[in-house]
Amino acid sequence: MPGLRGRLLVEGWGGTWQRMTRTKQVATDAMDTPLNRCLSTLDITLLGIGHMVGAGIYVLTGTVAKDTAGPGIILSFLLAGFASLLAALCYAEFGARVPKAGSAYVYTYVTIGEFWAFVIGWNIVLEHMIGAASVARAWSGYMDSLFEGALSNGTVTYIGTLHAGLLAPYPDFLAFAVTLVYCGFLTLGVKGSAYFNSIFTLINLCVMAFVIVAGMMFADLENWNTDRGFLPYGASGVVAGAATCFYAFVGFDSIATAGEEARDPARSIPQATLVSMSVVTVGYIMVGATLTLMVPYYTLNPAAAIPDAFAAHGANWAKYVVSVGAICGMTTTLFGSLFSLPRCVYAMAADGLLFSWLARVSDKTKVPVITLILCGFLSALIALVFDIEKLVEFMSIGTLMAYTIVSASVIILRYQPSSRCNIKSPSHSATQAASTPGTVTTPTTPTSVDDIAKSDGEGGELRSSCRWLLHVVGRQEAGTVATWGVVIFTASSAALCSLLQWGGRHLALPYPSAWAIILALLLVALQVFSVVVILSHRQNNLVLSFSVPLVPMLPLVSIFFNVALMVHLNPMTWIRFIVWMVIGLVLYFAYGQHHSREGEPVSSYSTLLTEPAPAGNTVFGSVQHTLSHVTAKIASAASEDKKPIVDESQIDDDDL
Repeated sequence: MPGLRGRLLVEGWGGTWQRMTRTKQVATDAMDTPLNRCLSTLDITLLGIGHMVGAGIYVLTGTVAKDTAGPGIILSFLLAGFASLLAALCYAEFGARVPKAGSAYVYTYVTIGEFWAFVIGWNIVLEHMIGAASVARAWSGYMDSLFEGALSNGTVTYIGTLHAGLLAPYPDFLAFAVTLVYCGFLTLGVKGSAYFNSIFTLINLCVMAFVIVAGMMFADLENWNTDRGFLPYGASGVVAGAATCFYAFVGFDSIATAGEEARDPARSIPQATLVSMSVVTVGYIMVGATLTLMVPYYTLNPAAAIPDAFAAHGANWAKYVVSVGAICGMTTTLFGSLFSLPRCVYAMAADGLLFSWLARVSDKTKVPVITLILCGFLSALIALVFDIEKLVEFMSIGTLMAYTIVSASVIILRYQPSSRCNIKSPSHSATQAASTPGTVTTPTTPTSVDDIAKSDGEGGELRSSCRWLLHVVGRQEAGTVATWGVVIFTASSAALCSLLQWGGRHLALPYPSAWAIILALLLVALQVFSVVVILSHRQNNLVLSFSVPLVPMLPLVSIFFNVALMVHLNPMTWIRFIVWMVIGLVLYFAYGQHHSREGEPVSSYSTLLTEPAPAGNTVFGSVQHTLSHVTAKIASAASEDKKPIVDESQIDDDDL
């Protein structure tokens, strides 16, 4: 058997020049893209900051401080920043794994399957479309206030008003025009657009620094020591404020959307995500603290909190500086939404789920121009006629659902065998390809407790110290039990949050209902059990440029936060969500399912996957195909190169 052992040694460890060449080719192929890889880490960081720091810091801060949390707004921003950071860490890990445009859509595609990826992508499209329209409306409204309502009054006088449920009081032609103008900038190319965004973001950061430094000169600690105290609305006010402030952090996913245009996405996306989240969180907290120290919170004007706070101290000139920052902030936020929207549509079209012409990229600018113009026009149309205040909450449900699935996907991948979750690790991918060219590794199911005890620590396998769990879950394929643990935790979290939201009075002291207490305890026990089940399995040992720490605990906390916020949404939001999803599913089953590229021998993800998670074997599976089928066909296409590099006869015992 020396020849066989020699061949295994050579092929298993990739010890030849040919295998090293193939490693480089896999890494090169994984970076191929029709888009232009020209964005640096600084460009992507400023893109994320610009998308997050917009109208929120100039409008949301005053509203939450006066009506919801008081000076406790700094705690609200801290909680909201923590909840957003948990989701951002999960996005950062996937950004290191998958350098493709599409953000949560792509992450769901390569982890769970095509159907759920379409659900997430369809909601992300709506999120960015409504986000762009709402910011365009805010931009127009702010300009209108600078001219003392001349624009809106002129429109009502000469055009008239709109009278319908979801329509705005009057058509906003300025919002329509500014959206189309920014689309024009984006069609010039990603690098020029990045310069444009960076300049306005830096101006906005300078204005934020001015507000903090100049405002602290008028700070008075007595404004925190009023009769109502530091938390006039109590702890519940802080939590309610955090739920509102959470949406001020929406926008960091634009960093992941730029993954296919970053020079070094595996390094840039995690760094940009963490830096931008840190800067924005600190900035929001400092502005909230400054504002409530300058004047008593109950005297704030929600419409113009920062300018009026300076005016209260005789610094009327400050409103002009703040106005510059507000315009720049809303400009970069609008830019971020219009930047992310066409790239998500492009990713879905490239996979065949949307019309193929939406995936065309300009040879000159390396931008999906047709998709950009179409998405920009639809966003401008929404800004023109719709009442954005009634639609803004609608977009939050898609955002929270995307955050939830990305967090769940991180856990699922960590508890899969390495051979099935190597999404973006060229060296490991090549090692797998070198050891078994043209084949697909079939995951093994433990046949006995002794087999598990002898395990070498493969991801998804039961730990030898937790063999008692076999009597509960039985012998399952590696990774299956951990996946079901995530499903059970998510479902029990949704049930518990629903109970607290709509049945909270039955748990209130001094006379709580017995059935409510028993049900709450059962749901908590189910959560604890699912966590124990996940922790009793091994994680794989893949090395990434960035990994979420404390898995599975941090992603599970993120899932709970997101589910809790979704439960608090207005019931009408869920009805509108169902209507939007019905439209999307009709499109998917009528077109996307029949034109999907998931089953092609070489797809847009074939260079990113060696053998993905068995989506079809879990509750998260795709409707028609699974990524395992894709991998099998890729391997079959490569079966022509099955000859060993070194023949057995050429290896003797001395080589061993």
